[in-house]
Amino acid sequence: MTRKTDWTGVFVVAVTPFDAEGRLDEPAFLRLMDLLVADGVDGIIVAGSTGEWYTQTVEEKLHLFRIAAGRVGGRARLIAGTSAIATDEAMHLTREAKAIGCDGAMVLAPPYALPNERELLQHFQAVAAVGLPLMVYNNPGRTQVTITAPLAERLAALPAVVALKDSSKDLYELARTLRAVGDRLAVFCGLEPYAAAMIGRGAVGTVSMAANVIGARAVAFQRHLAAGRHAEARAIEAAIDRLYEAFYIGGYGVYTVIKTCMNLVGRPGGFPRRPHLPIDDAGVARLGAILDEIGVKTGAAARAAE
Repeated sequence: MTRKTDWTGVFVVAVTPFDAEGRLDEPAFLRLMDLLVADGVDGIIVAGSTGEWYTQTVEEKLHLFRIAAGRVGGRARLIAGTSAIATDEAMHLTREAKAIGCDGAMVLAPPYALPNERELLQHFQAVAAVGLPLMVYNNPGRTQVTITAPLAERLAALPAVVALKDSSKDLYELARTLRAVGDRLAVFCGLEPYAAAMIGRGAVGTVSMAANVIGARAVAFQRHLAAGRHAEARAIEAAIDRLYEAFYIGGYGVYTVIKTCMNLVGRPGGFPRRPHLPIDDAGVARLGAILDEIGVKTGAAARAAE
């Protein structure tokens, strides 16, 4: 069999910059779209988890889809984050994303609802019926349900399901999934420290958080892995591992940490939206030290390099 899509490479899941009052900072968002395209990413995901979709109204998400489509303009694949707890809302978002001209949608298993496998399958069937190419997102840590290899096989039978993003950290189950559907679905690594193991087993790319912060280095990392240039990949992997350690250790929300790192290196991260809060001074200092350690310009040096 052949894969149902040619999606490969680096699909960055973009942050959504807000101002200090929690309003969308539209100029910063549009600048970020331009930066990510210039970094060489293959796709941009808007209103994903890193984009804090769960804090946004339906209309806010649709506004992001519209302005991103106008700005990206075919320079990269544009994927709309259309996750929702309610199936009808996920269908509506996906239908509107299709009308706007997005290239695809990324959809989580419904968080909080804890659907059983029958319910989960029907949720994805309903969203897939809209007809927009779908990247199904497996993230048990956020949803408390797992898209297993047998379920992935059933999803792969749906014409609109063309890709799978896996953030499970379970390489054994992932290997089963790749054997089951890797010839039909484009499987992406959702957590870059696992990229070497996943791409080595047949994954086609990364859904990158790191690209928000380190831009073209995250793209180069995936390119080296895909080409088998392991020594070159390992040099960047060490920096990505350290960056992910900063993302997840320290008692701060990962998406807030990403935004803070972006601000420190002169990229438009902006503020988080509540319930997330800005990181305190001690945390900012610690992140600045880590960024300096991995060779990313911060502070005045970053601003001078813009």
